[in-house]
Amino acid sequence: MNNDLALFMSLPATVFRTIKRFDDSSSDDMKCGDLDERQLISLGLDNISTKVDPYRLIRYDIPLSNNVNRLYGEMYPPRVKGRKISRLECVNILFDELKECSSMFTLLGWGKYSHLIIEMIDHFRYGNGSPFYSLSLNNAYEERINEYDEKAPLRIIKSAINKVIAQQTANAIGIKLPLVQQIELDLHDSRLSKFNQQKDKFNGLGITVHDVHAQQIDLIRLTTYALGWEAWLHFRAQDHFGLDTTDISSSLYNKFAFFRIWFFLQRHRDFAFKPFFTNFSSTVMLSDY
Repeated sequence: MNNDLALFMSLPATVFRTIKRFDDSSSDDMKCGDLDERQLISLGLDNISTKVDPYRLIRYDIPLSNNVNRLYGEMYPPRVKGRKISRLECVNILFDELKECSSMFTLLGWGKYSHLIIEMIDHFRYGNGSPFYSLSLNNAYEERINEYDEKAPLRIIKSAINKVIAQQTANAIGIKLPLVQQIELDLHDSRLSKFNQQKDKFNGLGITVHDVHAQQIDLIRLTTYALGWEAWLHFRAQDHFGLDTTDISSSLYNKFAFFRIWFFLQRHRDFAFKPFFTNFSSTVMLSDY
């Protein structure tokens, strides 16, 4: 066994970190209860639900659409007859409708990770803003990390390690970067693992995470041998289960009842359900012999 390479490195070491930081509670999508009715309506949210008017706490006598139209968020006149209900009953109806609407992003509940959005909606209601963890999400992240791509971080890290070991073995002349710095430099051209592929629109991952807010890669351990090497890497990621005003102002998001209900429950000052950080990670072994 040859540990010379590890002697001039202090491990574990962070080899990549996104500019966007972890635990950024100051971002707009982490706000809650900060808007009143007038402000919400100015964002195009005069109609929230097909079952209730949450501004007036009215349950409609007749739902405003059939199931298909409701999923696609068709707009309707805001003043419809109904009966007065309590705020708690309104909350129950809105969360039930939120779950119903989520099915269009999970192949009607048949997507591999369709259970995640239901778990996260429940956490949105009852978690009081605490971080969310899921073994299923960790597994999905690890699968994505291990997918082959020319710009995948694992491929780039493997290439960087081989390059530095080859330089050391051959006593190459010229500028030689320490391993951690070489990996950091090469990872500038990488494509981070996210849940934004075509399949994620229907498997339940796109609606739960989609564009990961922050990521970090740590080189935990590296051991070199006569005929190769073995390294352990820890990938850590975080997303925000919350919507900002830019999201809901988008014509794409605004037309879906799912996002209108979500934004209303999060941002209306009388409802104010807290968004939360979604944390997921994976430890991966990388080797070359």
